[in-house]
Amino acid sequence: MVYELARAAIQRLFQDKILMGLIIVLVLAILVGGFGGGSDRAPTGPKEAAAPPAAAPAPDGQQPVDSKLASDFIKWWLTGAMDFNAATAQKSHADALAWITADTVQAFQANFWPPELAEGISSGRVTASFTPSSVQPVAVNPDGSVVVAVAGSLMMQQGPRPAVHQFVADFLVRRDQDGLRVAGVYNRTVASAGSSVY
Repeated sequence: MVYELARAAIQRLFQDKILMGLIIVLVLAILVGGFGGGSDRAPTGPKEAAAPPAAAPAPDGQQPVDSKLASDFIKWWLTGAMDFNAATAQKSHADALAWITADTVQAFQANFWPPELAEGISSGRVTASFTPSSVQPVAVNPDGSVVVAVAGSLMMQQGPRPAVHQFVADFLVRRDQDGLRVAGVYNRTVASAGSSVY
């Protein structure tokens, strides 16, 4: 009985060219991933581009990061990581820390968001603003990570006169199972003991 039903369905398929064409298109679409579904993560950062087809996986199994994507990620990430508005800085920095690897959080806080600065901003004793002038990828490492150099100016005021400081830093961008992450920081403006070179 089942055999006869299957045979009748196959004969019908070969006789109806439109139905056969639709089935072929459906099979091809499934094979090339057209109906693969979307990501189950809510988009919270810049869109990630697929690695070029010729890109080989990094030695440790990580996927290489596209240089432009790394640069766009850092531009987006800096809006929270360098937020010095008294009303939003605490939440912005907490959100930015979620995009840093666990072993890099301490270096970031020591270099760019020490407790005394965080307290000064939230109390209103210190006002500050950051203006980037350049965000450029400068190196692609063998493991697929990308170093992004950031230059700009940091204005800080804790008294009658504001002081403008040159800002130069490098950020290492790496991809993990959850997406892009800041995996290293190096403050080239003032190299401190807590910063790491990569």
